[in-house]
Amino acid sequence: MAKQTSVDYELLFSNAQSIAATANTASTNEIDLGSTGMGEGIAIKGVINVTEITGTTSVKVCHKTSASVAATDNPVTLTTLSAVGQYHFTLPQSVSRYVKLFYTGVTSTTVTAWLTAETRQ
Repeated sequence: MAKQTSVDYELLFSNAQSIAATANTASTNEIDLGSTGMGEGIAIKGVINVTEITGTTSVKVCHKTSASVAATDNPVTLTTLSAVGQYHFTLPQSVSRYVKLFYTGVTSTTVTAWLTAETRQ
């Protein structure tokens, strides 16, 4: 039997978001880790599902202690997207309460990205 994946919208960074060839395109959502119910000290995993891509796109997480995260707020590079498929990442344990992803695409990409409490199988 296949596993069903349910995405909680409080944990969703991007939902079929189209990324153009620009620097620091913000994810459509910012996540407040204080409201996620994930325990302190637990590694927080994330998934980026790429459904369309030409070129490459780098992904960084930015974070701060208050809302309205900007691309210059403590940036940490997570991964580079280069093909259709799923990419997994772990948020650094030092991230602050509010987090947002920023994408820099060479050409164009479509992504859905979220946090998950599940480990990769």
